[in-house]
Amino acid sequence: MTVNTSPAPTRSSLHRWWAMLPLLLGILIGALAISSVATALPAIRSELHFSDTEVLWLVDIYSLTLAATLILAARIGDAFGRKRIVLIGLAGFAVLNAIGGVATSGLVLIIVRALLGTAEAFVIAGVVATIGAHYQARQRVLAYGLWTATFGAGSALGPVVGGLLADGPGWRWLLLGAVPLAVLAVVLTVWLVPDSRAARSQAWDVPSIVMSIVALGALVYALHEALASPLVAGAVGVVAVIGLIFFVTRQRRLADPLIDVGLFAAPGFSTAISRILISSGASSASVVLISLHLQDASGMTAAEAGLMLLPQAAAIVAGGVLAPVLLRRLRSGTATMLALLLQAVGLGMLALNPAAVLVPLAFIGLGFGVAGTLAATTLFDVTTVDHAGQVGAIQEVGFALGGGLGIAVLGTIAAVVEPGGVVAAIATGAVIVLLAAAAPYLGRGRARAGRNSA
Repeated sequence: MTVNTSPAPTRSSLHRWWAMLPLLLGILIGALAISSVATALPAIRSELHFSDTEVLWLVDIYSLTLAATLILAARIGDAFGRKRIVLIGLAGFAVLNAIGGVATSGLVLIIVRALLGTAEAFVIAGVVATIGAHYQARQRVLAYGLWTATFGAGSALGPVVGGLLADGPGWRWLLLGAVPLAVLAVVLTVWLVPDSRAARSQAWDVPSIVMSIVALGALVYALHEALASPLVAGAVGVVAVIGLIFFVTRQRRLADPLIDVGLFAAPGFSTAISRILISSGASSASVVLISLHLQDASGMTAAEAGLMLLPQAAAIVAGGVLAPVLLRRLRSGTATMLALLLQAVGLGMLALNPAAVLVPLAFIGLGFGVAGTLAATTLFDVTTVDHAGQVGAIQEVGFALGGGLGIAVLGTIAAVVEPGGVVAAIATGAVIVLLAAAAPYLGRGRARAGRNSA
């Protein structure tokens, strides 16, 4: 690939990159909030006297409300300004974390976590749409690489932070420590981040908004409950499918849909979404499965197991930064395929020896960092700036559903296959990622065979 010589950075271009600081800080706060609670659960349960059901809700409610409100948050950003919804989300982080940090009731903490998920939806929708609107070509790849690296690192470091704080100053500092970070992010956002919104006026179709929340919320809930309550999860899953069918059908009829489902017909869009689903699913599932394996089989504490996951966190950061560098030598599709192959190799190595985690987890993280960055960038490259809010919401739903689906499917395999459930689950993940890497090339081969036979 030929690369043009870039001019010296101007003041405006430098200001554009400074704007990434508060955006990435917002992403980091949210990623830590999602993942850090897992290792702090025993301490939280002991102090607030949670039942098993309440513990489950404490973990799941954040992702549930995040996924359910992403599309609505993106539409609000398109209509009233993406910078504005980032500020709303960050202010919500500051206030809600302060309330949760002093909560003495389990119900209050669950409600706080639910509202934090909604605040995170506003932040993510605003950040990804801002990147899509203000960065072009290779700058966009680098911006999304930094986004992927930050989110991935926060998600992987969360269990470490949660374990260390729970064993040290206390679990409340998971929330209280986020308050000054959120305030700092608000100040920097006001100062540095440019605003943008969709060029055309936005319609507000209430049935579409309600059904998007119901369908996505039901789908994420079904994924999270697949192991604990399969019958309930199945019933809720049916509601989700019916809701999604109604939503898609309605969007096709509307002149100004909440989500333009025609985006999925854009060249490469559906392929990129499928790769986001699979790569994020493999990465999330490997963290959960290996963490549990290290604690159950090796007797490690939560903090010790979290520290063993650090190679994956570091590799995700490296992958996000490496993605734009690879594009100097390789086409985006080729680089993404190689990243998925690397992820499949890492999963295969784990399946052969789940106790040797250093190199395999590094491969999985590096593959996800590169593949996630390039796939997310492709979504914006094949669409227009006016679709930035919608594309950002679709992308984030893809990452959220991918993680939930990966954990649900591979976690189910690990639970029902005895003995060697973890090995079987990880090996299955390796095969799925390998097929995702090869799918575009297999499709081209079938198309050529069809032309030859004709």
